[in-house]
Amino acid sequence: MKLQVSTKRLLGAALLAVCCVLLLAVHVDLFMVNKKLDGDSLALVMALLLVSCYIQSVKFQFRPLVNGLWMLAGILVLPCVMVYIIEYLAGQDAAQMAPNIFWLNYFWCQVIYVLMFALTNHYRASVIVGSVFCFVVGAVNHFVLLFRSSPLQLTDVMSIGTAADVAGNYVIALNYDLLYAGSVVVFAVCLACVAEFHRKRRTWQSFIGCFVLVAFVLSGVNYFYTDKVWVDNNLTVNFWNPLQGYEENGTALSLAMTGKYLRPEKPDHYSEKKAEQIILAGLEGKAQLKQDGAVIGQNAEPEEETPKNAEAFADQPATQEKPNIIAIMNESYADLSILGDFKTSVPYMSFYQSLLPETIHGNLSVSVLGGGTCNSEFEFLTGLSTAFLPTGVMAYQQYINGDLDSMATILRDQGYRTLAFHPGKPDSWQRDKVYPHFGFEEFLTEKDMENPEYMREAYVTDSSNYQEVIRQFENKGDDKLFLFNVTIQNHGGYQLNTADIPKWVSLRGGIGRFPETEQYLSIMYASDKALQELITYFENVDEPTMIVFFGDHQPSVESAFVEKLLGQPLNTLRMEDVQKRYQVPFFIWANYDIEPAYYEQISANYLSTLALKTAGLELPPYNQYLYNLQQDLPMINALGYADNAGNHHYFSDETPETQLIEDYKVVQYNYLFGGRSRLNEMYQVENYNDDTLGEDNEINDAESK
Repeated sequence: MKLQVSTKRLLGAALLAVCCVLLLAVHVDLFMVNKKLDGDSLALVMALLLVSCYIQSVKFQFRPLVNGLWMLAGILVLPCVMVYIIEYLAGQDAAQMAPNIFWLNYFWCQVIYVLMFALTNHYRASVIVGSVFCFVVGAVNHFVLLFRSSPLQLTDVMSIGTAADVAGNYVIALNYDLLYAGSVVVFAVCLACVAEFHRKRRTWQSFIGCFVLVAFVLSGVNYFYTDKVWVDNNLTVNFWNPLQGYEENGTALSLAMTGKYLRPEKPDHYSEKKAEQIILAGLEGKAQLKQDGAVIGQNAEPEEETPKNAEAFADQPATQEKPNIIAIMNESYADLSILGDFKTSVPYMSFYQSLLPETIHGNLSVSVLGGGTCNSEFEFLTGLSTAFLPTGVMAYQQYINGDLDSMATILRDQGYRTLAFHPGKPDSWQRDKVYPHFGFEEFLTEKDMENPEYMREAYVTDSSNYQEVIRQFENKGDDKLFLFNVTIQNHGGYQLNTADIPKWVSLRGGIGRFPETEQYLSIMYASDKALQELITYFENVDEPTMIVFFGDHQPSVESAFVEKLLGQPLNTLRMEDVQKRYQVPFFIWANYDIEPAYYEQISANYLSTLALKTAGLELPPYNQYLYNLQQDLPMINALGYADNAGNHHYFSDETPETQLIEDYKVVQYNYLFGGRSRLNEMYQVENYNDDTLGEDNEINDAESK
């Protein structure tokens, strides 16, 4: 072995050394423990970086055999290093993995390196790009875990634009874990790049070799998704607790496993005729469970001490005039006391609580936590459930590429002006593309507001948001208005220190110090005041108006706070406790008399139907089917479902509700993926005709989308 020094390599090494010294100098505080410098950690990182600089400064000349073996060792060992780095950044120890799980994680890291080599025909390029890619995945997962207490999902890539919009409102800062992991990666890459690969121009032989290599890798990937591999290695995706699933299976493997569910499968025994039969049966309440002495609608309970009876909503004392409908999905709006008792310096939802006795209200089960707002929108507006979509899917990004019936089309067909409003960017969650497909005639955003006010420097306040809602109401003319509003004030990023958020709410009772939770509760305090302003305005409006109000998901605050309330670690929660994290408040209020009632649990896919029913409006057959279905299947979300007794179940459980779920799955598949065989007349008011129902006629393709 010979060593050579060149000016080019020395300059490269010097530049690397300067960058490393500056990095350590600027971030020396990362090595402070109890106000004392942790010399061992600093020395370790410095040693890794200095050795990397030395390796970079010289050229190692090996004999061809040694050079080839070094390359082989690099391409084999580096994926092992990256498995450890990715797990380290996730707070896990790869050494604790079962051997088969470790090697499956290794396989997916290796796939990246091999594909890079096949595409570039350059050893060093494949080593550098492959390592950087794996490190970035680990770093992104690291921050995602910090921000939302839930790991990175494959489908998060579909939401990269939205993530970029909000990333600036989180504190994304270098920490010791990232610095240490990065120094290990730099050292490993420099060491691997000691070997040289004398690349030749591509020949037809090299192209064939590249093709064979790629085909071999893709065959391995395809084999991974066979039932044999999953059964032999006992692989299952933990849908209801992804964090626990990632801890058991590792990050790289878990990401790959979710890829199996990116494409929805057609339900067993699916046909458009079967979907029609299910809806028609549901119109007559035949979807109800056949139980002697069963009470229809056992889920809803009026505020008075009377038998549970959701059918009371069918006969709401509605005004003769169609009401305006304002639906507000309030960002991260949640009552954390559902997780457990805690004390605060002042009530943070006092007006909301005072409003409940005159409303239809309760606990709304959603399918997302800490993010994924668009899925709650999707469930509310369409009456569809993400339970039947691949795990982690963001429906707006992946499935809404054409016109689709929704609450907006139902109301538009009954003479309403349909308007959507979000005080953010129009392309967030691709709303600018999705809303027109849903039948909204107009979509207003932050740029359409008059002098909006901001909180935390980035988010339009609820108060300013509601002023715009009022302005649109006052300018609607003689039209009946359906306005769907998604707020933004309460959005995550609760670790920001800004002067415009007084500490209105503090935790009491010795529960501990949780600054993110306190900032969230203070923001909720401001949200409650804004809600009071909105309701006070519409109380004095003569025109009948109904407000549907709900949260999209619970916030992502300190995991330790949530664990204190629940009394156990997050990765050991029972199904019932996990479901508590997916419950948010909802209410339906009107400036005219409606019958108050309480829902212990109802899911977002039913809420728009309940609102339409409460308003006394005409329902398409599908929504009537949903209304009846809810009496026996009161709650369903991406985690599981609940029966009328309040028991929670996994989708794999065999229960009396299993057939209802399978039927619902068939109907939803036709609704969303039916194509030319879609039962349009079942989902639209304007096409509803009693004479056509029950006929076994074939669906006319010309009438289908």
